[in-house]
Amino acid sequence: MPTLERGYAVLAGTIAVLMVVSFAFALLALLLRFFNDRSTRRQVQLTGSWEPMMLEVLAGTAPPSAVMERVEERDTDDFLTFLLGYARRLRGEERDTVRELAAPYLPELARRVDRGSAEERGVAVQALAGMGMPDYADRVAQALDDESPVVAMIAARGLFRRGHERYFPRVIESLPTFALWSRSFLASMLADGGTEAAKLLRQVLSNSDESPLIRAIATDALRGLNDLASVEVALTLLEDETDRELVTGCLRLIRHLGHRGHVDEVMRFVTDSDPVIRAAAVGAVGEIGGDDDIPILQSVLGDDEYWVSLEAARGLMALGERGTLKRLAAGEGPWSVLARQVLDE
Repeated sequence: MPTLERGYAVLAGTIAVLMVVSFAFALLALLLRFFNDRSTRRQVQLTGSWEPMMLEVLAGTAPPSAVMERVEERDTDDFLTFLLGYARRLRGEERDTVRELAAPYLPELARRVDRGSAEERGVAVQALAGMGMPDYADRVAQALDDESPVVAMIAARGLFRRGHERYFPRVIESLPTFALWSRSFLASMLADGGTEAAKLLRQVLSNSDESPLIRAIATDALRGLNDLASVEVALTLLEDETDRELVTGCLRLIRHLGHRGHVDEVMRFVTDSDPVIRAAAVGAVGEIGGDDDIPILQSVLGDDEYWVSLEAARGLMALGERGTLKRLAAGEGPWSVLARQVLDE
């Protein structure tokens, strides 16, 4: 076969293969859509069947068996998801009723904590944490070592709550596993532990063997807990700490919980070479400082970094120094825009 004809044959074959593959993917997408729609319709039907009776059970006008009789074996997982929605919203006797409805299904879920797909394990852990505590707390704690970070996180969130304080140290030990998760998300989870969590978090913050990122997350959580005792720990760390995340975390903690007497410890970071640290320090001075600190804030208004200048402008506004901002706003250039922005906030 001549070279040109062989080339056409190869091209035609390639096009044919691509068309077959494209058709296969299109068919797969249609099948997935079909099964997903069918599953959604099934869930809507089940909810419509269970909800009226569920409301009667919660109102005390029908026994728990009235809704359980409507649950087929194949719909157990959907029923537990249905109950979990109520468990998250209810308190007191009504929540106890939801736990009573879930109780017969929880032993099987406990056996699935370390079996099946990550999704199945996650569903099991979530249901046990939401409706099986404290009876199944040990099984939930086992999931902290799950190979799936999502399953481990579900377990951590289920355990790090008031009433489960004995598991707090175990969750804190697992924090390095979640280092790639959002810092604010982790801090929010740790703040859910309340006063008992604050004691452990101060220990984490003081522990130089712990990673700076985990210690920084602890500062965020302590800030959310309004833990005044942690301010002294943060001040001590600022004496020789250099890690950006940890230093800024300590500065934000002092900004939120500190007072005028802490300004001197914060002030040396106002001229730090790192703009992120400078911005955190300037923000702290503006929040806890006084009239004597206005000149410092005025001096950094022209910082090369916008965020540092913005914190200085907001600090001046907080301290009542509107005159400087008005003079800037009346002029031209980027700092006038910044001043107008702060005056309008």
